[in-house]
Amino acid sequence: MARKIEILARALHRQLIWDGCVNVRDLGGLPTEDGRQTLVGVVVRSDSPSYLNEVGLGDLQAYGVRTIVDLRLPDEAGEFPYPFVTPGDHGIQYSNISFIDPDLPVADGITDLASDYTSMLDRFGHQVLEIVRTIANAPPGCVLVHCTAGKDRTGLISALLLDLVGVAPEVIAADYALTGEQRRAVTDEYLVNGPGTRAEREDWLRYTWPYPRVMAAVLDHLAMHYDRAEGYLRTIGLSEAEIQSLRERLVGSDRDTPSPGLDLENWEGSEV
Repeated sequence: MARKIEILARALHRQLIWDGCVNVRDLGGLPTEDGRQTLVGVVVRSDSPSYLNEVGLGDLQAYGVRTIVDLRLPDEAGEFPYPFVTPGDHGIQYSNISFIDPDLPVADGITDLASDYTSMLDRFGHQVLEIVRTIANAPPGCVLVHCTAGKDRTGLISALLLDLVGVAPEVIAADYALTGEQRRAVTDEYLVNGPGTRAEREDWLRYTWPYPRVMAAVLDHLAMHYDRAEGYLRTIGLSEAEIQSLRERLVGSDRDTPSPGLDLENWEGSEV
């Protein structure tokens, strides 16, 4: 049976081929609840550009990326750099803003991936504020947001952006789950040759797999405790002007003609 989340991505031509990376996709082309559609070419999510070869680095530049927001820890960024981290004639503005504060102790009460994610949002609001503020104030051109795998930290920032502009929760959850499909070869290799026993690797993949239900639980948490992403972003200190800037970047101004978007009448996200 064809996977509905894979069909969604291919139908919208959202998956990008940047040679060396495996988990790159545009946040554009997704329907919003008010009949609009997120704009293509304004925000891209990915795994680390440190995986890109020379061809892939050219792919990134050719796509119009002018701002990169690197969510990795400073040690990660330092160990696995790429050419755009230093100023040059590439014309790309780079910021390393770690989503995680390494100085804070590990949170208590983490029982699954969803609770890990909600704890990150609750505890690292200052970091999230700096990240989304950088996106809101980015110069014209495409913004690339990435971590290492493009799954957890990148997935949370992407979900906040999409929820802010009114993309339906089931669509956001499906977009998150696409990472499992795009990284399938990587996880298959880990399952065969990774450290520890096969049973341990299987347990780890079950815990970390990007099921749609994981992001659905995060979005439920945002709705219950903050009045969705907009309320969360206001709580952590994002200004009205910055919220409006994000909306205009992702869906255009209120004066723009709404797009009919994707027909979701009989569509549901499925688990992998």
